[in-house]
Formats: sequence, C-alpha cells, structure tokens
Amino acid sequence: MSLIKLLLVPITIYLSMSAQASTQEYIFINIWDEYVQPTSLPAPSAPRVMLQPDINIDDASLEQFKAAYPSYGNIKIDKQNQLMLQFSVRQTPMRILVENGKVIQREQLSTATVASKEEKTNTPLKTLAGTPFSIETVNSQYRVLFFSDSLCPFQHIPACEMKIEMNNHLAAVSDYPVLTIIKPFYVDEQSAYAYQKRFNIKHDIVFDHHNEVFSTFDVRELPYWLVQDKQGKVVYRGNQPPSLD
Repeated sequence: MSLIKLLLVPITIYLSMSAQASTQEYIFINIWDEYVQPTSLPAPSAPRVMLQPDINIDDASLEQFKAAYPSYGNIKIDKQNQLMLQFSVRQTPMRILVENGKVIQREQLSTATVASKEEKTNTPLKTLAGTPFSIETVNSQYRVLFFSDSLCPFQHIPACEMKIEMNNHLAAVSDYPVLTIIKPFYVDEQSAYAYQKRFNIKHDIVFDHHNEVFSTFDVRELPYWLVQDKQGKVVYRGNQPPSLD
C-alpha cells in the first residue's frame, strides 16, 4: 500500500467519526404520561439523550422513575426547557435528530398499550379478601366505586392522598358498600395490598387485572368516583365524592 493510501485511511476514519459525533438524537418525553401509556421507542439513529420537560418535575421524582424503568436511565430534566425552545418542541413524546446544531428530522412518537405487568389469563374479578366482584350486579340499592392508583402519591395523580382520605371517610359513614378499584398499569396485585396497608383501607379493594372495570366505565381521570344503582346503572360520576343523599 502506498504512503498516500496509508495516510488516507486514518483521515477517512476520523472524518467518519466526526460525522457521527456531530449528529445527536433527542427524545422528549413526559414521565407522568409514561406511567400511563409508554412510548414505543425506535432504534437510536445517533447517540441518544432523553429529556423530561422542566414542568411539574423535580430530581427526586425523576430518580424514582429511573429506578422503576432502567431503560430510561440517562433521562435528565431539560432545565428551563432550553432545548425544547431551541428545537421548537411543543408536545411529547417527540424525537429530534440534530446535525451540526440544525434539526434534520423530527418525529412524533407513538405510544404502546400496556394493560398490566401480569400475564393475560382469565382472572376473575374479586376483592383482595377473595369475594367475587361483578361489574353489572349490585347487591344493594347503591354501590360506590372509587377508582385509584397504587402509585399514589406520584405527581401524575393530583391530590390523591387527600382524596383517598375523603373516600375512607365516605366508606366509614356510608350506608352503601364502597369499593376501591386499583388500576393495573405497571403494577401487580401486590401493589394493591401495599396500597391497602399504606392508606389503612378498611373497605374492599379490587385489583382490576386487565383494566376491565376502568374500560367498562371509561374512567380516564384519577382519583374518580362512580355510583351505581341496584340495576347497575351509573347515577353519579365525578372527581369529587358523592353526596350521602
């Protein structure tokens, strides 16, 4: 090999490495959304940095999220949303590919449906005490369902501790049965037992294994109350406890 060719080889390698180093991939996500509906992450196109918007977040919450989901181990807060503003990112999840400081590609990422960490089985609905639970059958004049999340007190569930306390009071004084329904996303039934102990729940709890109860009543907000009459018809729903009347 000639001297010129020998000199050209390291130069070519250096230029190739420089080109790669000048390209950066940014993934902008909101961890509170990730707890509810995870993002389908594509294979990296360049060295990847994951960023959390500097909104409703602190370092402790971010570390808790990273501990729960190690695949997001390098996520950091986009302090004062500097990169979001620089790259005109207005929603998450978003993928931005930057070359030499200029955006060459932007992609709105899709989300993946995750119902539960548990395997799909024909698990019948029942309370933690083992009593069968029916969505349609109400064995009293009324029944109160309190929809909650065992991840409370995370920030994506506003005022959850206060509302759990309100529901505990309601259950203690109500003439009708009150049941807590626990969301299954990212958790298993053991988390419902931990929730029961942590918040000193005295009434029945149902772990909604495959999101059946949440889906049937189209519950999209937490914490949330719903009241059924003896025919199973919904006569009240809202984010405040129902009146005892």
